[in-house]
Amino acid sequence: MLRGWWRKGREKDPRGLIEKLCRCRGRLPSSLRKALAKLGAGEGARVILECWPRLGPEVRREVKALACGKDWVGEWLQMLKGGGAKERALAAEILGVLQVDGAVALLLEALADGEEGVQMAAAAALASLKDPRCLEPLALALAEPQRIPPARVAQVMAAFGRQSIPYLLPSVRTGPEEVAVRAVEILGNLGEAEVLPVLGEGLQASSPALRAAAAQALGDTGLREAAGYLLPALGDPEPKVRAAAALSLGRLRCREARHVLEKARDDPAWEVRISAEAALKAVGQGPV
Repeated sequence: MLRGWWRKGREKDPRGLIEKLCRCRGRLPSSLRKALAKLGAGEGARVILECWPRLGPEVRREVKALACGKDWVGEWLQMLKGGGAKERALAAEILGVLQVDGAVALLLEALADGEEGVQMAAAAALASLKDPRCLEPLALALAEPQRIPPARVAQVMAAFGRQSIPYLLPSVRTGPEEVAVRAVEILGNLGEAEVLPVLGEGLQASSPALRAAAAQALGDTGLREAAGYLLPALGDPEPKVRAAAALSLGRLRCREARHVLEKARDDPAWEVRISAEAALKAVGQGPV
């Protein structure tokens, strides 16, 4: 993984240091501490990231303390602000792995970075940090898809689980259509029972796009209780809502819906007929 990233002319290949760190149990020996301290912030970040999954809790604490003592954290923050694309991504990743609370504001800014790799590293770091101070600005960012990709917002908010729900409710209930749709999609992916009434509200919205998104999101929850909201949606006046409801019932393996899905095979809209057929195949032929 690290082949070739060390500087030419170094006396030692850092892979030896990595292996020693990975074998370390208990306290970090002074020899390893000194060897790690000789690295620069960039090399130190790469070494830490390479061996972090294999380090024990005590070694992790000492490595983090060393990074803070060397002020690598300060250098990583500077890299995140003004380094090259690879440096920014590296900085975002290490700040998340080491759970550096002071990095939250810069990581939020990095979600709007012009490089996708930096955005993804920042999103992963914020998802790891789980600092609730992120939630309000993230929810507001749903209205600025040109600045922060909605997929990155969704990635971070999903990591918070039910804690995200109150921050998404205003977007669903009073936000513009496109913002409400994005919020509904995130709620569906949370898989929490608390989102069902909110998604049920979405099925009553005046916007067909929002109703269809709510129907799909109910299926995304994976909760059988969602079927109670979806069955009436098969009578929605908009074909794309009926189609989304049928597909969601299929994904939920809702055998109780078999009879209404069979009726939906005669729907005047072709997309509903196709969706009903697919749902019936997913539901199967077992007893109701």
